[in-house]
Amino acid sequence: MQRFTSGQDQGDEPANVRGLLERVPAVPEDGWVDSALDHFDVDPELEWVAVVDTENRPVALAGRPLGLGGEPRLAGVDRIEPDLSLTAAARTAMARPSSERMVPFLRCDSRGRYVAVVRTEVLVAALADAHERVTVRSPAS
Repeated sequence: MQRFTSGQDQGDEPANVRGLLERVPAVPEDGWVDSALDHFDVDPELEWVAVVDTENRPVALAGRPLGLGGEPRLAGVDRIEPDLSLTAAARTAMARPSSERMVPFLRCDSRGRYVAVVRTEVLVAALADAHERVTVRSPAS
């Protein structure tokens, strides 16, 4: 996966999700099962691929099969803006039904075309890191 950078210094914690964007493969809606399985076979670390229409607009996310020989699981599309704060994004993720909380958010361009994902576990880790930095910097009472 390709991680996008936000132009911040390495030591700076992003205040928004822009620095958490990751590019995962996109597969065509027609024949998505075989295409997704091919990507999962090639990259054992890959958990999700975007399923896109002929105009590269996401129609679903396909997750790695849970068992051997299984089909990828489908999840709906939940878009996210790059300037959304870490806190707001985490709250949005946790407000989803429990079966969908770990499904990545999708970032699309102004025409609705797939750009990248923000994985929930990366979002929560960034939020925890930001909290830890604030806690460490705060003067002792």
